[in-house]
Amino acid sequence: MSELLDRAQPVDPKRKPQPATAESTQPGSSANAAFAAALTELALTVHAGDCDPVTVITQCAVDLIPGTEYSALVIPAGPNQVEPRATSGEPTPQIIGLQNEVGEGPCLEAVAHGGPVWVPDLSRETRWPAFTAAAAELGVGSMMCTSLVARNRIYGSLSLASAHPHAFDDESQTLATIFAANATIALAGQEWHQNMTTALTSRDVIGQAKGILMERYRLTPDAAFALLVKASQHTHTKLRTVSEELCRTGELPLSGGVSPAADG
Repeated sequence: MSELLDRAQPVDPKRKPQPATAESTQPGSSANAAFAAALTELALTVHAGDCDPVTVITQCAVDLIPGTEYSALVIPAGPNQVEPRATSGEPTPQIIGLQNEVGEGPCLEAVAHGGPVWVPDLSRETRWPAFTAAAAELGVGSMMCTSLVARNRIYGSLSLASAHPHAFDDESQTLATIFAANATIALAGQEWHQNMTTALTSRDVIGQAKGILMERYRLTPDAAFALLVKASQHTHTKLRTVSEELCRTGELPLSGGVSPAADG
């Protein structure tokens, strides 16, 4: 992690954004080479699984995206609510919490409707008056929120902030888009892994429950599974929950005429 940030050659977030020059935008420029190297190492770090990829991405955004002083990766948490999945910078949780409290703000906008939400100067922003007035008191000057989108689904937002107005430029938005893409892949991968783990766990516990019924009542695998399904339907309980209860207590919750004899 430290090597990654050292190689990134972080930009001073307090500096005023400078327009790109012909030299700085050339493919072989030192700035582009440093960023490409840092992004490659970031991808390898995420792939290795040595640490939480979302946290790494959020922290690196502060060091690699010009103008950024604070960052957060937020995910939906209900109507007009977001949950910080990872944050960098002391005031960041307050900025997120404020938007949840007043029910408006750029993070909520990015999560609800997608697309980049750019706030160059909060003191002149009129879209979210309840948020901007309080955010100014927290010392926020500008923000930029980039939606995390894959297959028409919004996973959340990579939200960047600075104490200075007009801290972000076109380069900031371009790099934020790259980081947001990596964050989206990380979130989608974590969700897939969690779903697969849940599915495999369910399969195992259902298999154990089937084995208990097969041994106890001399049932075939299909008959044992059918009995679990009927118990689930008649007790209005998930199949996994019925199976877990059977494995834990040895008892199958039977009601509504479901019986082993009927399925044996």
